[in-house]
Amino acid sequence: MKVIENITNKNVTSTKKAALYYKTEPFYTNVNQYVHTNNWEIYRAIELLTIHGYAVDLIDRGCHDWSPKASYDLFLGLGVGNSGKQFVRYANASQAKKKVLLSMGPQPDISNNLVLRRYKMFAERTGHVAPPMRTVGDVIGESFLEIINTADFVFNIGEKHTRSYDSFLKYGKPVLHFYPSVSPSVGFEPAWIQTRDPNSFLCFAGNGFICKGVDLVVEAFLSAPDKHLHICGPSSERAFFEYYGKHIEQASNITYHGFIEPGGRTFNELASICSYVVFHSAAEGCCTSVATAIKAGLVPIINSWTGIVIEDEGIKLSEEGDLIENIAHAIHVASSTNEREYRGLLDRTLEKSKLFSQESFTQSYSDALEVVMKSLDR
Repeated sequence: MKVIENITNKNVTSTKKAALYYKTEPFYTNVNQYVHTNNWEIYRAIELLTIHGYAVDLIDRGCHDWSPKASYDLFLGLGVGNSGKQFVRYANASQAKKKVLLSMGPQPDISNNLVLRRYKMFAERTGHVAPPMRTVGDVIGESFLEIINTADFVFNIGEKHTRSYDSFLKYGKPVLHFYPSVSPSVGFEPAWIQTRDPNSFLCFAGNGFICKGVDLVVEAFLSAPDKHLHICGPSSERAFFEYYGKHIEQASNITYHGFIEPGGRTFNELASICSYVVFHSAAEGCCTSVATAIKAGLVPIINSWTGIVIEDEGIKLSEEGDLIENIAHAIHVASSTNEREYRGLLDRTLEKSKLFSQESFTQSYSDALEVVMKSLDR
């Protein structure tokens, strides 16, 4: 379905028009299954617009021929990943008074450089050249400058003043942030305190294991046989499994579980065993898989490009020096934490997890929309 037109709220009179360029998928799937958090977020974002009196036209990112017959008050659209290549064309075609760039990741040139660096490291370490995943080809350099110059506002996913958020500040456009939602089926069970093993760690990842840093995490655990690593995520990156598949199978301390459902039986079993979530991503706006793990009370061991700010909630992985050694040192420190110290980390992690929910998305996205709507009223 390329376009869904005139989405309204039957309880509110629609006096304005908004166009949203993202995905139509939420309108023909069960958004509560949480195949990806942004399905629910798109649905909720449209609800928020309709509550404010907007009739919304939703354009799928796979649509290449949208030609609106009317003008809009507001345009919101993807403009950072490859889907953003239509941003300028559609934003201008909408004739919207205000145009919002939806940023689900860092500035694309910066993101590309960081991701390609990880693939170079993989090749140097393993001798295998892997086709890069999660890189951007259509909205970099001058193409992105055209996008950012077209936009009036940037909506960036994640916390304020993460590296992703800050990557857009130099352009002088207002950057507003919103928190990702996490499946409401994910939570923490107090009984897990008694069953957790300080030597057990979870790496919960999405597509692109190399750019997500899963290879670095595996290397760290191969050198620490007394620590157990549970890996969850899709087997979509062939190069990763061609090299590391046998290593993982032969390692007594590493288990690959495949793709699992957040809040499902396997997820909860792992959350009851593991004490920490460990992640070292190349470049994220906000890593929702880590946010999900934090919601289950797994103490984070993460780097700054994961897109989640940690102070005293967990262990921050350095971006300097040998990244594998940094992870190995961090997991050693984590497993050495005594019960009292771990409970303190857990309490602070659970407090942090309140940022990642359907409620926090609704509030933060509403706040961002309010800023844009006020500018429309001037």
